[in-house]
Amino acid sequence: MDRWRPGWRERAAKRKSLWNFIGLVLGLAMAAVCWYYLFRGAWHLHVQFYPAHAGHFREFWGNGISGTAFVSSFLMMMPLFVPALIGGALVSNVVLWCLPPARRAMEREAAGDREMTFAGANAGLLRWGGLVSAICLLLSFIGLSTLTSLR
Repeated sequence: MDRWRPGWRERAAKRKSLWNFIGLVLGLAMAAVCWYYLFRGAWHLHVQFYPAHAGHFREFWGNGISGTAFVSSFLMMMPLFVPALIGGALVSNVVLWCLPPARRAMEREAAGDREMTFAGANAGLLRWGGLVSAICLLLSFIGLSTLTSLR
């Protein structure tokens, strides 16, 4: 990681408060919620392309699925994890920033390191996460538009 993100080890060593663990757990929980809703949104968009699949959500990844349907459905669902992870991290950062004790602890740990501040961390998430999320959303769109059969 140090090769791609210089100073990564030093920043990781500064994160010692319990708030970092709480933020991680909250971020992962929010990522799961975001992933679910992104997938449901993708399914609703898929049904716009293939109205015959309306009401057949429970057949998604059902028994006897063909290889072609599996690839399309996998492509529809799995890339959504990346934008969900970015969204979960952003929500976690905002929630922790709204809690004064957590904000004070995080500001102490940042100690002038721009990437560890609330604004710097979120700017990095939006910059790189936004680019990767756009690519992943495109991949998901390809999957949902090519899923012609659920079997």
